[in-house]
Formats: sequence, structure tokens, C-alpha cells
Amino acid sequence: MGESRVDDLFADEMNRMTNPTMAPYAKECDCLLQITAKAGSEAEAEAMIAPVMAHVKERLGDVVYGVDIECLEEAVMALLKEKNLTFAAAESCTGGDIARRFTELPGASAYFKGGVVSYTNEVKSCMLGVDPQLIEEKTPVCREVAAAMAEGARERLHTDMAVSVTGLAGPDGDGVHEVGTVFIGLAVEGHTYVRETHTGTHHTRSFIRRMAGNHAFDMMRRYMSGMKVE
Repeated sequence: MGESRVDDLFADEMNRMTNPTMAPYAKECDCLLQITAKAGSEAEAEAMIAPVMAHVKERLGDVVYGVDIECLEEAVMALLKEKNLTFAAAESCTGGDIARRFTELPGASAYFKGGVVSYTNEVKSCMLGVDPQLIEEKTPVCREVAAAMAEGARERLHTDMAVSVTGLAGPDGDGVHEVGTVFIGLAVEGHTYVRETHTGTHHTRSFIRRMAGNHAFDMMRRYMSGMKVE
């Protein structure tokens, strides 16, 4: 959910608020809502903020991934720690960005076993076990290949779950899919989820890659929280 949609939901309320106040701030691929209160003590300010925060969380529902945290991967880290789970990543168009983002967090090595940047079809096959015939028939950008990549990473790196990303970050399409088409997979014991996304042709490569990573982390967050994943 972007800043403009959040602003639409709360614009009238925010315009009426004096203390506490609330304002949305856009990040690259997600949105921060900042609630500010002025009071004689920190405890009083927190007490003023609490009902506003509860209202916001109720209205936004499961798109809220955390309070007082910097990023989505930080929320995922907390859930991995709580559940004592590990994961791996199989990345194509994101080029290792999921691994980079997660390993910037202190303590990441306890939960992230490693990843494969399977940028070519050959690496998808030899490192992740994706059937070459599947790639030839369906193209590398498809639901089936995303599933096979995630399953291969989970099996080969011996993790509780694995995410995968395959798609087109631009600037060129593949003659079948438009730029911004990305399939994200999540393999867990007994099941594999795949989410199809269309970020749009007008966004930069950086934005498309960042958004794909957000979807991968969000699928993990939802699975570990007992929410609908796809």
C-alpha cells in the first residue's frame, strides 16, 4: 500500500488532529506512518499515541508489518527468531538483493543459510535442479519456474523455507511478458506458494527489484504469522 492510498484513508482524520498528529512518509517501496504526541512526560505521550496506533492498525489490517522498526526484513527476522526457522533464497532478477538486505541485519547468520543468484537458465538447472524442458516450454519467467527454484533452494540448502524470484526488471522485456512482471515463490514443508506481480513498465530497475524483495519478505511474514500468503 503506497503513501497516496494511506493518505486517502486517513486524510480527514489527520487534518483534524492537533495532538497527537499523524503523517505518512513514503519510503522507496513501502510507507511509514508517524504518530507524534506532545506531553509532559514520555509515558503521557505514549498513552496519547496508543489509541491512535490501535485505530490505525485495525483500519490497515494485515498490511501493517511492524511498529518502531526500520524495514520489512527486520520484521521477518523477529518472526524467524520466534519460530526458530531458517531460510534460503534463489534469486534471478533481484541479483542477490534479498540476501544483501537480510544479511545487513545483525545476527542474520542464525536464520539465513545462503542463496543462489541463478541469473541464467543454466544455473537455474544445474544449481537449483529446475528442469530445462520446463524452462524451454514455459520460459524462465513463470509460476512453475518460480516454484521449482524455491523448492530447489530449500532442498539443496536444507532450510525450513526458501524464497525465489524470477522476472523482468528491465529495461527490455522478453517478447512475452512486460517489464515489471515478477514471480515470487515460497517453498515450505509440504507446500509451495507463488505470487505473480506486475509493478509496471514505468518504474526503474531498482524499484522493481526492491519491490520483488518486499514481496518475498512479505510472503515469509504472512506464512509465519498464519495469514494468507498468495
